[in-house]
Amino acid sequence: MASTKKEKIAILGAGPSALVAAFRLTETPALRKKYDITIYQQGWRVGGKCATGRDLDKHMRVYEHGIHGFLGCYFNALSVMMDAFNELKRKPSHPLPDFKQAFYGMSGVIRYEMDDGAIKKWPIQVPTNSLHREDLTTDQVKRLASMDTYSLNMIQLGLGFILQAYVKTFRNPITQKFIAENFMVPPSDGHHPMNTDPARKIYDVRIVDGKEEINQGLKQALDAVLPLFVPLTKAKKIDPKKLEVAMKTAATVFNGLSFKFGIIVKANGGSSEAERDRIRRAGLALNFVATILTGVLKDRLLYENFSKIDRYDHREWLEKHGATPQTINSPLTSSTPNITYQYPDGDSTRQPIMAAGAYLHWTMMSFTYLGEFIQLFEAGSGETLIAPLHEVLQKRGVKFAFFHTITDIRCNSRTMMINEFDVDVQATVNKGKYAYDPYVRVKGLDCWPDRPLYGQLKEGKALKASGADLESFWCDWKPVKQKTLKCGKDFDRVIIGISVGGLKFLTKNLANANPDWRKMLQNSVTVSTQAMQIWMNKTPWDLGWNGYSNTYDDYLLSANFMTQPNGQGDFTKYIKYENWPKSHTPASLLLLCGTIPFYHKITGKEGADFPRKLTEQVKHQSIQFLQSNGGSMLPGATVATRQGYGDPFSLDFNLLHGLTPNDGKEGVERFDDQYWRVNINPSDNYVSTPPGSTRYRLFANKTGFKNLSIAGDWTANGLNVGSMEGSVRSGILAAEAILGIPHSRTGVIGFNPTIKKPTSKGRR
Repeated sequence: MASTKKEKIAILGAGPSALVAAFRLTETPALRKKYDITIYQQGWRVGGKCATGRDLDKHMRVYEHGIHGFLGCYFNALSVMMDAFNELKRKPSHPLPDFKQAFYGMSGVIRYEMDDGAIKKWPIQVPTNSLHREDLTTDQVKRLASMDTYSLNMIQLGLGFILQAYVKTFRNPITQKFIAENFMVPPSDGHHPMNTDPARKIYDVRIVDGKEEINQGLKQALDAVLPLFVPLTKAKKIDPKKLEVAMKTAATVFNGLSFKFGIIVKANGGSSEAERDRIRRAGLALNFVATILTGVLKDRLLYENFSKIDRYDHREWLEKHGATPQTINSPLTSSTPNITYQYPDGDSTRQPIMAAGAYLHWTMMSFTYLGEFIQLFEAGSGETLIAPLHEVLQKRGVKFAFFHTITDIRCNSRTMMINEFDVDVQATVNKGKYAYDPYVRVKGLDCWPDRPLYGQLKEGKALKASGADLESFWCDWKPVKQKTLKCGKDFDRVIIGISVGGLKFLTKNLANANPDWRKMLQNSVTVSTQAMQIWMNKTPWDLGWNGYSNTYDDYLLSANFMTQPNGQGDFTKYIKYENWPKSHTPASLLLLCGTIPFYHKITGKEGADFPRKLTEQVKHQSIQFLQSNGGSMLPGATVATRQGYGDPFSLDFNLLHGLTPNDGKEGVERFDDQYWRVNINPSDNYVSTPPGSTRYRLFANKTGFKNLSIAGDWTANGLNVGSMEGSVRSGILAAEAILGIPHSRTGVIGFNPTIKKPTSKGRR
C-alpha cells in the first residue's frame, strides 16, 4: 500500500513572498494531500512590510509600514491576488467582495523637478488601456511581459510625446481631440473653416501662427516611425530584425526632435511658461526614450538578460548611450531609484546609485501595464493583500504558528542539509499552538490589530503590562519556551521567507558552510525607512492641490519630492474603514514615506529602547518636513494662506485632525495625535540594488542546501528590485524549487523577458 505520509515543510517568516510560496504549494487538492505546511511567524500578525495594524484605542485607525500599491505591470502580483479573491468567493455585501473591487486604478502621478532654481510639479499622465487581468489568459499576459512588448511600448511612449506636441500645433480643440484619439490628421479637402463640423467629417486643420515649422517636423517624425511601428503591434509574432530597425529609427528620430526642442527652449521659445515647460519636457522625454532604445540595441538586451549590465550604475549606462545632463537630472531618470530607495545608507543627501540592469528592467516594465498605470488598494495593505492570502491558506489547511521567533538556523555541512533551527516561543495560545485568531472586525473587514489580542494568550496580562513589542528585534520579553526543530521529525524541507537583513544574524552557520551564501549576505545592501500618516480636516483640493487635470483621477500621489519622506499619497479611501464618529470624521488621510539616514551597524546589543529613540527622531523629522515643505506640497495649507499672516512655508498644524473634538491643542502639539514610525528591524529594511550586487543573489532552487529554498524580493527572481512584484515572483520560485519545476518551465510571468535571436537562415 502506498504511503500517505505528507512531506513537512517549514516556512520561516510570513511576509508576502512566504505566503505566496505556501499559496503555490497548496493550489490543488493533490498538493494539499502531499504537503504539510507550517508557517512560523514572530508576533501576532503576518505580512512583513505590508503588515498593517488597527489602533484598538484610537478609532481603529489603520497604521501602515509605508506607502504600498501595485504598478499596472505587476503581472504576477495581480494574478495571485485575482486567484485569491476568486477562491474566497466572498458575499457581494462584503466591503471587498472581489478582485475588481479591491483595487482602483490611476492614470498619472506627480513628479517634482528643479527648473531655473524653482521647484515645479511635472504631471506624468499615461493613457489607460482596455487590458485587465481578469479578462486575460495567462498566456496573453505572458506576451505582455516580453522584451519585444517592452521595446514597442517605449517607442509608443516616445510617439505619445510627439503626438501631444503635434496636437497643440493645431488651432481647433475639436481637431486636436480627433488627432489624439485617432493618431491621424483628418482630411480637410482643402477646407479650413473657422468652425469644424465633425458630423460632415470636415475639420479645421489650420496651424497656430508661428508653429508651422514645428508642425512639419513633428509630422515628419510620425511619418518616419509609424509605418515601422504599427505593423509590429499587429503582428502575431514579432520579427526581431524588424523590431531592431524600428527601434533604431525611432531612437534617431526622437533624438533629432529632442535636439530641436532644446534649441527652441534655449531661445526662450514658447508663448508662455507652460508652453516652454511642455516643449522642454517633451525634449527630455524623447531623449530619455531614445537613450533606452539605443542602449538596448547596442548591448543586445533584446536577447540577453538585463543582469548583463548590472555592473554599471544606471546614470553611467544612460550617459554611455546618449542621455544628456538635463535628462540625467530630470525626474524621468530619478523616479525609479527614488521609489525603490536606492540611496546609500538611506541618506538622500547623497546621489542614488542603482544597478543599470535592474533599473532598466523596472523602467521598461513600468510602461507595459494592465488597465491603468497604477493600482492602489481600496482598503489598507493588510486588508486588501495579506488577509485574503492568509484566509485562503487557512482554508487550505496551512498552519500558522504565531509568536514563534526564529533565533538560529543550522545545517549539516557534510550533507549540506538544513538539519535544525531554534525557536523562541513568545507566548502560549490558550486554545492551542495553531488556534490564535489574529483579527478584529472593523466595518465588515477582518483587520490586523496593532498589538496582540492578549485575551487569547496565557501570558496576556503580564505581556500587556510589560508593554513589550514582540515584533522588535530588540524585544526584551523573555520567551516562555525555547525549542529546537529537527529535520526528519519536525520538517523535511525549509523555505526561508525572512528578509536578508535578518538572515545576517540567523544564518552564520550556513555562511560558514557555503561560500555562496556568505557572499550573498556580504553583498546584500539594505536601508531603513520612515513613514508618517496625517489625518486632516480638509481635503487636498481644499488646500490648493492641483495635480494635473480634473478630467483624470487626480489623487495626490508623488514619488520624488525633493526631501524625505519623498513619497506622498492621498489615502483618504481608508477612512471609511476606520471607526470615527460621524460628527468627527477626518476629511483626508495622507501617507508619507521615505528613507532615513542610518550609518550605524546594528549588532543586536543596542538595547530594547533603541527603536523608541529612533521613532522619536522620526517624529521630529516629520514635523520639520511639514514645517519646511507644507506649502510646496499643499500651497493652500500654510499658516500665511490659512490665517492671513505668518509662516508662508509651514503647514498650518491646526489642519491636523485630532482624536477628539475641541481638545484645546494648538499648532505643532496637534501632531501628537498623528502616526509615525521607523522601520529599523533588520528584516524590515528595504533591500536596494547597487551596481555589482545582483550577481551574488541566489535563486530559490540554488541555495547550496538540498532541502532549502528561499523567498523574498532580495533573491534572484528575474526582477531584482524591492517590490511586491519581486516578492510574489520569489514566492512562486521558492515553491517551484520544492516542486522540481525548472526555470525553463516556470510559472513566473516575465521571468526572463528576452526574445529568440534571429538566425542567419533566410537573411537577405
